[in-house]
Amino acid sequence: MNINTTKIISLLFFIFSAFYLYTAYQIQVFSFDENAPFNARTFPIYLGYTGLFFSGLKIILPDPNNIKIDHKNLEYKKTVILIIIAIIYGATILKIGYFLTTSLFLASSYYFLGERRWLLIFILSFPFVAAFMYLLHGVLDIYLRDPFLKLIGVMG
Repeated sequence: MNINTTKIISLLFFIFSAFYLYTAYQIQVFSFDENAPFNARTFPIYLGYTGLFFSGLKIILPDPNNIKIDHKNLEYKKTVILIIIAIIYGATILKIGYFLTTSLFLASSYYFLGERRWLLIFILSFPFVAAFMYLLHGVLDIYLRDPFLKLIGVMG
């Protein structure tokens, strides 16, 4: 019997999306933000449903062609390093803050995935996160607690 790895990965992603959707509904929102069109739960909930939909389609629909994977060419070391970086990111984001941890997460991910141009790494991490944080705070009025920016006096 030939086991299709694409179907197994799709099933794992379906289970992960279901768990993600369940945890998205557990996100606490402020009482004044409960009926807002966009709050802290909105994007994670849509992302969970999207993951369920596409992984479900991949499980149900037939594969047009079987792809043979040569495991010698896969870079498992980079995958493990990226998972470790993501775990460190998740463990430190509340203590250090969104801006610094996300910027360092992106910069270290780019580096370990093979990018060596430091200017490009810097531009795609620190200014990008700063622009996204401005979008959250300045435009959408979504508050992210950030101890680092509070320490240096940028945020109150």
